[in-house]
Amino acid sequence: MPTKSFLFTHSFGQNHVIHIEQFFTLPLSTTVEDCFFQIVAHHNVPMFAHEVLFEKLREFIEQETDAIVHENYRKAVDDLVAGRWNLYEVCAAFDSAYKTHVSPYTSPVCATDEELFGQAYNRIIHSAAAQDLIHLEQSFALAVANEVDERNKDLRRLEEDLLAQTEMGLRKRGGDVSGAITQLQEDHFRARELKESQWDSCISELKRIQRRDLREFVMSVEEQMASCTDAKSATSNSCGQQIYTSRPSLSVGLSSRSSGRDKSSVSFTTPGTIVAQEPTLSSTASYKPWSESFTVQLGRQLRTTCEFRLIRADPMESLSNLGSSLSDSRQGQPLSAVECANDLAERLSNALSIYSNNLNGLVIVVDKQINSFCGIKRRLAEACERSTEFHFPELGCQLADIQDTVNRLGCRSTGNSPASSCSLPEKTTCASVKSDTAEPVQGDVYITKHSNLAGGIGGLAGGGGGITVVFHLVQDESLDRGDDRFRSGSSLHCALSAILRICFDYDITTLSLPLLLVQSLREQMDESWRARRAEAVFKALKGALMELSTWRGPVVRSIQFLAPPQLSDDELSSFGQIITGSFLQPIPLVIPG
Repeated sequence: MPTKSFLFTHSFGQNHVIHIEQFFTLPLSTTVEDCFFQIVAHHNVPMFAHEVLFEKLREFIEQETDAIVHENYRKAVDDLVAGRWNLYEVCAAFDSAYKTHVSPYTSPVCATDEELFGQAYNRIIHSAAAQDLIHLEQSFALAVANEVDERNKDLRRLEEDLLAQTEMGLRKRGGDVSGAITQLQEDHFRARELKESQWDSCISELKRIQRRDLREFVMSVEEQMASCTDAKSATSNSCGQQIYTSRPSLSVGLSSRSSGRDKSSVSFTTPGTIVAQEPTLSSTASYKPWSESFTVQLGRQLRTTCEFRLIRADPMESLSNLGSSLSDSRQGQPLSAVECANDLAERLSNALSIYSNNLNGLVIVVDKQINSFCGIKRRLAEACERSTEFHFPELGCQLADIQDTVNRLGCRSTGNSPASSCSLPEKTTCASVKSDTAEPVQGDVYITKHSNLAGGIGGLAGGGGGITVVFHLVQDESLDRGDDRFRSGSSLHCALSAILRICFDYDITTLSLPLLLVQSLREQMDESWRARRAEAVFKALKGALMELSTWRGPVVRSIQFLAPPQLSDDELSSFGQIITGSFLQPIPLVIPG
């Protein structure tokens, strides 16, 4: 594909001359708007030049694309007239392309196994067999949580043994103490690595068995429901009774397989002992709760309504696995009926929302390293590990695919591949490439999908369901020196707009995001900086929501802003005043009596 040079030179007054040169590979594989925003971010184009630059860029791409199409068409006609092409082969290729791309003539695409499972699961969860399915998922989750707790106990015992042996070695006099301690640490590292790999293999095998058994259960129940519908002879009670008797046989089979395993196997013991070892996921908040709700209106004539909720909370508290509320039980004490009922209700609400048009999303701010688990990414990995992911790939597989995509984009942007559609070195390239591993840059967003995360802080304002989509917003703290960089055309501004577009495209009606869009508060982020940052976030959000609501309709109905726990009540109230001043709010009509 040819590469064309775009030259833009324009004078704005006597002292402002903007000169831009950018190379494009045509035809574009992205939109003109995306290329425009990347050029603005890369060259720091001021606001007053945006309109002129966009028009020139659009005209350039349209003219060059038309010229390429006409040139290819002329060459094809010349080759056909000269006899260099076989007319019958051209007609056959055209007929094949017509049948492939024109929907009335295409053959129906067969549904994949994942699609069939999703459709069957959605039908069952809305039927009388839903309770049976939820009970089975709960037993599976408790089994995996038990395995994870046992693994953590073993690893803690190894750490305690290392500490005791190190103290004993330091108390000894004479000899090569440092050499003995070094050898002791090396032995501990090898033993820990071996033990951890054994446990991880066991947990992975258990999850594989659970995925297979759940799919078999869902498809068997689907067949029974279909047979009842086709026969039209069995009553609804007898059909439901047939379906309800399917789970005990499956559970018995699973228990019989589990009973013959060693200590690393799954065991269905008292639920209280399963969740007792979860200190990191059940830690209570040490700050005073604070929240305020707002109903805002977007637009002047055709107004749409959106609910805002300002909460003092750490985003880490939004990342917990389904059933994490059971961790409130004490060691050795069985769970109460109320706790079990709450867990089942939470799982049922999550199952009903997975394949619905009311999904929940969460934005987390992460560093550039995709496969490093620290901070909030470690919390996410721990929450996902405690139960089997039945509907999407495991978190590690999703991150591996994302890393492959970033590596491919990094190689393509360095010029090794001619498939690059827009050569923007600082926006589409990765920050560094080490041993064939590229990294995303500031403002990039990658997405992971989940079906085993709870609904976040105090439930979601959208009404039920767990967190299905997690947006990982990449922020390079080495580039941000504390000044307010959240301006129009910046990488974070474009990232927030992209996140909202995804929400509108894929029915994510409830979105939770950090208010300041930073990984953590630093010294230079004083109160005035936080006020400017919050106002910039609200304004960017307002612009994106008004633009998207105009031509896509009101999809996002609720947005939760998670303010850092360190902030005072007065500062949070000032943020509420910023919302009131930035957005229209409905005024109630009071009719005198």
